[in-house]
Amino acid sequence: MSSQQREMQQQLQQQMAMMQQMAMQQQMGGMNPQMQGQGYQGQPGSTSQMQQMQQMQSQLQMAAMMQQMAAMQQMGGGMQSQMAQTYPGLGQGQTAPSNGLNANAPEFDPSAMAKVAEVQKEETPEVGEKPVIKEVTVGLFLEEIAFFMEDMEKDLWWLLRMAHQPDGIGPYICGDEQVQQVDAAVEAAIQRLKERADKHAEDHVAQVRAKIVIIPAVDKVEREILNALRNLKFHCKGQIQVFPCIKEANNAAIWQAYFNCVSGMEPQWLMKSDGVGAKSVFARCAAIIPVYIDRNKKEIKIFNVWCPEKKKRHWAFLEGDILRGADRHIYDTCRRIFNSQVGHLFGKQWSGCFLSELPEIAGTELKEPSICTYVKLEQDGHRYPCRPHFFLQVTEDFYETTRCYEDASGVIKLPQPEGDFVKWDDLASARRVHLDGTFFMEHDEARWVIMEYETGKLMADDTRQLRKENGDLLRSQPEKLWKWLAERTGLAMVQRSSGLPEDFPEDGPFSVRMSGIDKTATDEDIEKYFEERDVKVKSVEQFDVPRHTARIDFHDKASLEVAIQLSGHNLLRRKVKVELWTDNDMGTSTVMGAKPLKPYVGPLPDEPPFKVIVKGLDKSVNQRDLGYFFWDRDCECKEVVYPLKNERHAGTVEFNDKESLRKALGLNSAVFKGREVSISMFNAKEDNRPAPAPRSSGPGGGGGGKSRGKGDDRGAGRSFRDDRGPPSRAEFGSERPRLELKPRSKPMPGDANYREDSPPRGAAFGSARPVNDRYKTTRADADDNWRR
Repeated sequence: MSSQQREMQQQLQQQMAMMQQMAMQQQMGGMNPQMQGQGYQGQPGSTSQMQQMQQMQSQLQMAAMMQQMAAMQQMGGGMQSQMAQTYPGLGQGQTAPSNGLNANAPEFDPSAMAKVAEVQKEETPEVGEKPVIKEVTVGLFLEEIAFFMEDMEKDLWWLLRMAHQPDGIGPYICGDEQVQQVDAAVEAAIQRLKERADKHAEDHVAQVRAKIVIIPAVDKVEREILNALRNLKFHCKGQIQVFPCIKEANNAAIWQAYFNCVSGMEPQWLMKSDGVGAKSVFARCAAIIPVYIDRNKKEIKIFNVWCPEKKKRHWAFLEGDILRGADRHIYDTCRRIFNSQVGHLFGKQWSGCFLSELPEIAGTELKEPSICTYVKLEQDGHRYPCRPHFFLQVTEDFYETTRCYEDASGVIKLPQPEGDFVKWDDLASARRVHLDGTFFMEHDEARWVIMEYETGKLMADDTRQLRKENGDLLRSQPEKLWKWLAERTGLAMVQRSSGLPEDFPEDGPFSVRMSGIDKTATDEDIEKYFEERDVKVKSVEQFDVPRHTARIDFHDKASLEVAIQLSGHNLLRRKVKVELWTDNDMGTSTVMGAKPLKPYVGPLPDEPPFKVIVKGLDKSVNQRDLGYFFWDRDCECKEVVYPLKNERHAGTVEFNDKESLRKALGLNSAVFKGREVSISMFNAKEDNRPAPAPRSSGPGGGGGGKSRGKGDDRGAGRSFRDDRGPPSRAEFGSERPRLELKPRSKPMPGDANYREDSPPRGAAFGSARPVNDRYKTTRADADDNWRR
């Protein structure tokens, strides 16, 4: 079978998987109940969503049938007439229409949807009928009510029984309700679901790192029971989502299944990212950045709030997650976040704080000159594929009002809201938020931070740090945002410098080197990594030595500049590094894919320890191999520690002198046993030494037991071929100095002048000693030389 035939066959399978996914969503309850009777634009009584979903399903079926006909024609000929008899509605030259979603909604991602529908038992339908799925794996998304479950100490099964109360429930779930006995059949189904969920969680401990419960083998009746969770409402405004997923999926695939399910029902949550690598992705959060601009002083100030959590403690933008139980679209999310965190505290509405209003209808293009949106594509996009930033120019009244609450250092002490409220540090009262809807005060400090237009640097008068991600965004000076700032301030546009060297030749080569590639990635996966970000690839060459590296060639200089900016994003399961390709000096390295080594010219310590940490080692490396790697390159090793207790595939090496340290740092990116290793200065604050091995009970070991500690040498017990003998302690300079014995200055027991010393004054037992007939004093107790 040719590559073109395989590709067309894969496309056919992907289309069928998409149809199967939509059928499962329809059987699991269709649309979000909050969206029923409400179209994409939030207009009451509209049925456009259901119509567009049905239209898209029929279009996918048509496209799948056409691709099947084309594949049959390519793979053998003579099958077109048979397909035409099976599907008489298709004629020659007929093409499938485009999808009926709004402009912000992209087509489904086939690669993510191809395996979403895990079908354990399936009936074969007749031609033209929808597939009937009997059992599927289901995920329950509980992230939006995570605080409710934690504060009220409730679990999923309590919520499920609340959703099936025989006498009904109130408008909100508060957490203090008395649960009545549910129908016997429902209770039996809940017990079965709980058993399968617990068993799956036990067998997949590290599968999901979020409030998502996976339940395999859910039938139609159980799905209807689970769908009742969607109708529950909470004072925290969160919502539970039931979605189809894969039983054996990893964390990233489960999140993608959730995003695909929600975007299929509510495509208004899809947004197109800005900058390099633009694509339409799910927006699960929003950041609101109030901006004050003084055109006379050419000054730009950005409003930040203080995040007091122990793991954060920094100035940051106003941010929050979407709450599908309260927000119709991303504009509602922005209004809710600002009003709850800032506007409500000052007693001001949105119109009194900003020069322009946000649209009320989803999908409306923002044309207000005082608003700029920048959607950043996240590099670690499992939980948050993108982060939309809304830069909004504030009114003079709002700016002056906030300045009235500043102290001498410029910190704004946010006023307390009117009425009852719960402060962020009052954990004992957190239950009141869920019981009666008491207002939750998330921040109590804010400040205006000055931004330097030429560099994008944020400057605050106090010593507290700023959030790194926010600073990195502004220092990168996005073209769209800087153009907006230039227009609002009247400043000249900042000239962006090229990422290529000034002496880069105009005729190329236009190549990059990619490292850290997932071991399952193919050339097609690497091409897709660039081409889905609008960068056309000319060729891909992966290397066996060093592993997980490749050379990618492009057609022109413009594509190369964009490709270099795509470093740090995920390719399948791993984050890759993209850098400019440099041809090897054959005198330095004979490996085609290896980076040229450069002498280290950075600072070095003047006093020992002269120590480095080596990362990215191959799993077959042991302590002796690591020592010889540096010894063979004229580095005098003193001590080698491998493996480390807190980091895999890494070890530390200490050297005798400063010059050996310099040579070792110059070996950074060298190829060792087929892998490119990273060598850097060791941070003395980190203690990664392996845990000490347990002492044996005597000669010959510890009674036949086998140690399972993390400190075991991974190289122990492995078979390897090495003509050299094992290194001695002297070779690595770690030989313990021999003891120099001095003449005894004190008589031993049995000598003529020996006498017992009197006990020290104040001893608890005086001269008395506990009696132990089994213990007899010998010369060895007073002489330590036997331990040699």
